[in-house]
Order: sequence, then C-alpha cells, then structure tokens
Amino acid sequence: MSYSQQTVWSDPGPFADGLDDLPAHPSELADCLENFLIHHAAARFLNFGVPDYAETDRNLRTVERLFQTAKERDNRPFTAHRRLPAYLYGSCHDFVLIAASKFRSLGIEARLRVGFVNYFRENRWEDHWLCEYRTKDGWRLLDAQLGMRARQGHGITFDITDVPRSRFKTGCEMWLAIRNGDIDPQTCGLFYAGISGHWFPASNVLKDVATLAATEPLPWDYWGPAREFSRKRTVNEATQLQLEKLAQSFIPTPDSPRDACSVLEDFDWAKPTTTVLSFVNGELRECPLI
Repeated sequence: MSYSQQTVWSDPGPFADGLDDLPAHPSELADCLENFLIHHAAARFLNFGVPDYAETDRNLRTVERLFQTAKERDNRPFTAHRRLPAYLYGSCHDFVLIAASKFRSLGIEARLRVGFVNYFRENRWEDHWLCEYRTKDGWRLLDAQLGMRARQGHGITFDITDVPRSRFKTGCEMWLAIRNGDIDPQTCGLFYAGISGHWFPASNVLKDVATLAATEPLPWDYWGPAREFSRKRTVNEATQLQLEKLAQSFIPTPDSPRDACSVLEDFDWAKPTTTVLSFVNGELRECPLI
C-alpha cells in the first residue's frame, strides 16, 4: 500500500466525477474548494452562521458523504460557485481529505498531517490539518483551506502549496517540542473554541500517527488514552512519556502506510479502535470510525 491509494475515507465512491470537477494544480484546487466548502467557525466569525441542516456537515467522515451532501444541495460541477445555503460547513479536515483524494486519483502520493500552525494567531499554535503531497522534489505541504478569499482574509503571503516547515509542526513534532520545553502547551490549541493545554497536543499525536497509517479520523475523535484525557483534559506523566516514545518513533516520517503500521505494532495502545469518542453537537458520544 502507498499514499497514492485511496482509503475508505478518501474514496469518492459513486461521486468520482466530483474529483474530475476539481483542478489538479494545488493552488487552483484550494481556490476551487472555496466554491462549495467553508469552515464552520469561519462562517460564524463572518456572521454567515451555519444553517441548522448543516450543523452535522463537519461529522461527515468520508469524501463520498461530503460529495453526496454537496451534490444534494447543488448538483452543478464544483467549479461553479454556490450560494451560502448550498455550501458544506466543514472543518480543515474536510479540505485536506478532499485534496488528498484528488491527488490520489491522479496517482500522486498524499497524506493528511495533523498538527499546529502559527499563521492564524500571533504567538499561538492553532490546531490545523494540512495535506502533504509528494513532488519530484520531495514532500510539500498544502493548506487546502487557504483559497483566494481565505488568503486575503488572513493576510497570507507565503506559497500555500509549499507551506514553510517553520509555520507548521506535526502532532509528533509539537509533542516533542513541548516535552523538551521549547514550546508552552498553553500556546497550543483550538483558540476560537477556548481550548489549550497539554491534553490537546497530546491527542494530536495519536491522530497524526493514525493518518500516517492510513486511518483518517475526525479532528474530535478520541481513542486509547485520549478517551480519558479528552474528558478530564489532563495527561498524567506516565502517558506523557508513552506519547513521547510514540512521537520519537514516527520521526523521521515513515515512507508508506505499511511502514507506519509496522511502527505502530510496537504501540498497540495507540491504534485507532473501531469506535471512538467523538464530539457530536457539543457532547462526547461513542461513534463508529467509519
């Protein structure tokens, strides 16, 4: 298995024509996603709000379900700009999952990376997911959420198709930086939701490792030790040390999902489970991973 193969989460199923609608060039792809997809928090910040019928959009776990919902609201090609009522109201996860799906449909290796960026808030590392894709020159990071309007709104001047590594830390990199005392965990979190502290970057270690092993959860899914600290919002020292060893084992990044799964065999407690604790409508519920 390679990162150019679709997962059960990135597979568009009967909506493969939706991928055909999307441009292949990474920056044009990000611009096109803005035609039908908006981050639910951005919609609220911009005073658009989220329609009641779209509140569950961010819990659509697969490209197939995302495309099905988008086509039900407006059946035109995704190159056509929608009116706001016809939008999908998702999260950064949805932008990068669709981007990875597009790359994979072209035979390009692509994987979701879970971590933190420092370009949304000054002196803060904001929870964010990027799409890492392979070029002839090596792996690059695409922020698929930063289409033209988002770039203008956030004042982004760097190349979103090659996000500087200094602006993004993977979940594993961030956890090791915290353990080394290089970064204050209170500067890491989901600040529009008032979330920060050790427990949040701790959970991103598990999610980053999962995506490398070709399991692509939602940002608010919790399993293994994260079940406890998602409820208590604390992480004991023993678990912190376990996560440190896990993060160290995934640096450098494995070259394939098979390699990542092989590394994960030594950390059975970190493997995603068939059901996970997930935030749905503001409360933790047991949900199937797919």
